[in-house]
Amino acid sequence: MANEIRIKTSVEVIQDNTETVESIVYTQKSLDGNSGSRSWGGSYSLSQAPADDKICYWTNAVIDSNTIDYLNNSAWTESADVTGGGIPTTAHVVAVEYVKTLGTVASVAVTLAGEVIALLTLGEAVVIPWHDGELTSSIGLTASAYSDGVN
Repeated sequence: MANEIRIKTSVEVIQDNTETVESIVYTQKSLDGNSGSRSWGGSYSLSQAPADDKICYWTNAVIDSNTIDYLNNSAWTESADVTGGGIPTTAHVVAVEYVKTLGTVASVAVTLAGEVIALLTLGEAVVIPWHDGELTSSIGLTASAYSDGVN
């Protein structure tokens, strides 16, 4: 049984100083001076003791809706159920990776109570911690386009 959840995060604010000189484009990106010209981040630990059956994950899930559906069941995916574990009532961490696409799905949205928390494009991922937890019935996923077997 897990008794600690460790989360690692970082943020970089990038300034694009790209310029064109005599029709040659010079790409110049650097850490923004307003952020102290540095990366921000670190580690955060939650002292939680969830039961093993209250940690779940879906692997190779296909989002089968372009309207928001929630993580308290597997209705948002073409999969029959979770790949491993049992769906908890409350989530302390949600991690979503958008690793491949079928057709022309532009983005996958991670929502909380209908508000977009992260809008992922192909190859992106996000880890969202909630110290006091959020109901899995209010954490949603949606794809920007869905058509069975096409997108």
